Amino acid sequence: MSIPKNVESYFKENDIDFELVEHPPEKSLMHVIHVLDLPKKNVLRSVLMQGNKGKYLVTLPYEYLLDFEVLKRITNEDFSVITAPHSSSVIKGCAVGNHPPLSELFYVNGIVDESVFELDEVYIESGSESSILKLDKSAIESLFKSAQRLSFACGPERLYSGRNAQQDMSETVNQFTPIRIKQRVDETFDLPAMPEIAQEIMKLRVDPSADAKKLGDIVKKDPSLAAQIISWASSPYYGYKGTIDSVETAISRVLGFDLVMNLALGISIGKSFNVPEDGPLGVHSFWQQAVYSASLVEKLCLLIPPKRRPERGLSYLSGLLHNFGHLLLGHLFPPQFNLINRYIEANPNIPLDDIEHFVMGMSHQEIGAWLMQNWHMPDELIVAVRWHHKEEFWSKHAVYSNLVLLAGRLLKRIDLGDATGDLLPQATLENLQLDEEMVNESFKQLLDERDTLDLMSKQLVA
Repeated sequence: MSIPKNVESYFKENDIDFELVEHPPEKSLMHVIHVLDLPKKNVLRSVLMQGNKGKYLVTLPYEYLLDFEVLKRITNEDFSVITAPHSSSVIKGCAVGNHPPLSELFYVNGIVDESVFELDEVYIESGSESSILKLDKSAIESLFKSAQRLSFACGPERLYSGRNAQQDMSETVNQFTPIRIKQRVDETFDLPAMPEIAQEIMKLRVDPSADAKKLGDIVKKDPSLAAQIISWASSPYYGYKGTIDSVETAISRVLGFDLVMNLALGISIGKSFNVPEDGPLGVHSFWQQAVYSASLVEKLCLLIPPKRRPERGLSYLSGLLHNFGHLLLGHLFPPQFNLINRYIEANPNIPLDDIEHFVMGMSHQEIGAWLMQNWHMPDELIVAVRWHHKEEFWSKHAVYSNLVLLAGRLLKRIDLGDATGDLLPQATLENLQLDEEMVNESFKQLLDERDTLDLMSKQLVA
């Protein structure tokens, strides 16, 4: 039987009936739902959490959002998510990240949302990557007889109603609204000034006499930036066989003027914010996704027919800074930023945009674009920051946002980034005149370079 022995024994000892539904090995509950074509409204998910009074296994319908603020208010406890692989020391005998809602088996407290008991049948994780369990209404009652029954989850109707469901809830954090946030972004005394080096690079962009020496002189004003540029050019990723002994060599022989200019601009801007290192939106995650996305966008850019091909350096910069709003969010609004990180950890199945709208009434694309406009950044970059999740968006600069969108969808296949899916929109491919087979081949090449890209992203955090 494709089910852990301890889970099977628990059901037998408690006389709880279930139907075993087997499937090809899948690590993600989302993929299991897709493979078996299960009704999402009947699928349950469980989150292992640490509270003030111990550990909890919190269970709710798959499509519902676990609302930290409601749970905190009604239990008078503060919670944090215990993520994999740390959860394996509690959920013993089961596949990593697979959480059967059996709180008594794992010696933790159980909490279940009241909405679960309105369902006539449910599917729950079995502890195995090759099966899921189906329970009827009587089995549901038996399974959760010892758990606390509370109303803490936000269903799809409330989550997606007008994108401002949180404004009807008294437990919302500080009742932030898009208008208040934009007002603060527009208050320039609250914002970090554009770094001096970034300002000089912006001037160099429009200087007709700009050359490698002038760019090198600017980069060398920041020794850490110069070291990163040299290290970048020396990496196996670019395959240069000679010695990179100066910034000028990195520019003229390996990376090129435009790429270094945009890379230096992106790095100097990104490092001007004070943001926590860890968490789903922390600096570590930001730069890892940024480096992967920039490298992939550059590859896809070079596949576009020459007459339609956008500027390589700006394409790279678009990939590097498309999630720039996360940095600004963490810098200006730390409490909300931390809360969004906690919501992401507890609700990995809910799109990031929906979590941001639930907590703050706006998205990182909007807040990032606002600052880009205030800093008078290139229109191409503003478009990429604002519209990189919208496949239907089109304008004269949409090639940049579309490239970032494709890169995001591809990276979703390795669980990197915040794209809503991993399918490549046919209309986007056609607009860019890209062949899907060649796009997938570029992605495979990127996967072969992961060690180098990971090293490059770590250098940006250091």
